[in-house]
Amino acid sequence: MGAVQVSARRLDDRLVVAVVGELDIVGKRALCACVAKGLDAAVGQIVLDLSGVSFMDAQGLSALVMSRVRALSLDRGLVLAGVSAAVRRLLEITRMEASFELAPDIDEAESSSNGHDRSTPD
Repeated sequence: MGAVQVSARRLDDRLVVAVVGELDIVGKRALCACVAKGLDAAVGQIVLDLSGVSFMDAQGLSALVMSRVRALSLDRGLVLAGVSAAVRRLLEITRMEASFELAPDIDEAESSSNGHDRSTPD
């Protein structure tokens, strides 16, 4: 298990959550807690900045899915921004990339309409 840093900042009605390091079981706890706190604070869209993720395993993928499901259950959007190669690879081999709205960077994610135009993952 590696080190992870999860930080959040509000931008208008959106919450930008930056993840740096390894998104594994330790990162899952930190990410899910941060997203839950943001959703409880009645923010609009959640933007996950994954550009700093160097490694992601099934626990990290689970954190992304859980965060998305929770956001959608509250009629909020979730966008994955700046998806690193490590994250993209796992999304592709699990065929989950189509389940998320992806943006090349934070600026593009912040300009998206609502972030929840994808159907629930199979």
